[in-house]
Amino acid sequence: MEAVARKLNENKNFNSMTIEEIGEELKKLRENEGITFEEISKQLNVSRSYVSTLVNQHRANSDVIAAIKKFLYKYYEIPEDDDAREFKRDIEIFPTIEFKKALGFIEDIRNRRKMGCMIGYPGSGKTTIIREYAGSIENVVYIEAFQGMREKDLMEIIAENLGIALKRGSAYKLVKQIIDEYDGREIMFIIDESEYLKKWDVSKFDTLRKIWDNTKIPILFVGTEVLEDYLTHGGNFKENLSQLYRRIYKIRLEGIKEKEVREILSQYNINKEAENLLVALAIDYKHGGMGNFTEILELCLQETKGEVITGSIVRNAKNYKMLY
Repeated sequence: MEAVARKLNENKNFNSMTIEEIGEELKKLRENEGITFEEISKQLNVSRSYVSTLVNQHRANSDVIAAIKKFLYKYYEIPEDDDAREFKRDIEIFPTIEFKKALGFIEDIRNRRKMGCMIGYPGSGKTTIIREYAGSIENVVYIEAFQGMREKDLMEIIAENLGIALKRGSAYKLVKQIIDEYDGREIMFIIDESEYLKKWDVSKFDTLRKIWDNTKIPILFVGTEVLEDYLTHGGNFKENLSQLYRRIYKIRLEGIKEKEVREILSQYNINKEAENLLVALAIDYKHGGMGNFTEILELCLQETKGEVITGSIVRNAKNYKMLY
């Protein structure tokens, strides 16, 4: 059966397929070859939910899609097409070691129904990671906190996603209603820019702790070292958040390493001087890190349109970014 399948698929170009077409290929493997999604996920070393989400909802991050395409080429014993080896001309999500580690951390928080905290400098990739995860996994709700966000604002967002129509009343009554009417549905809340929850006082953090204590809905706080200060000291060293902090699992994003940046840049048409300049941007995690790197690289790609990126082009892109 495998030999027949390989013969029928020997002319297929999986690299050119859409995510929907890749999903259909995986369905065929399951139906015709008896290869389950569980078996595929084990070979790819990813959660089964990633494979199922790709097949059923046509959503997956670029790293998972690339891994599945390689799996299909290997399974059918087809050499990858030459076009796949051309220099890239577009920016995509870079599946760095830290990126994968962070996704694994979030997946663990969700599966074990815990509270978590992701800390990193601005530009370290926090928002990219959590948006990618929320966009790839069903029932993961991304919330972006904002300055002046009230406790009621937060509870309204949570209640809406839980299918609960809040009644009028005090903050205590609203929290109690959410807890009492929670129907056990599978859901996770990821709160970006969580340091903004501190505005005025720490009551919003305490509200989330109470909701988690009584529902075990997984919650992930995401923010900078300012958030960590709030969680450890309450922000002004008076407000006590120890009950929340001791419940939280934590991960800190340290930034990409030089070797990995150079591996990424090897996929682009770029000379050595430009490579060194971009590497310096990427590993400078205290001043934008990968966020800055991605913006500058994108400007360079727009300028060169497939031609070689030089040091002068990188410098011009940096100057342009500083102006705007």
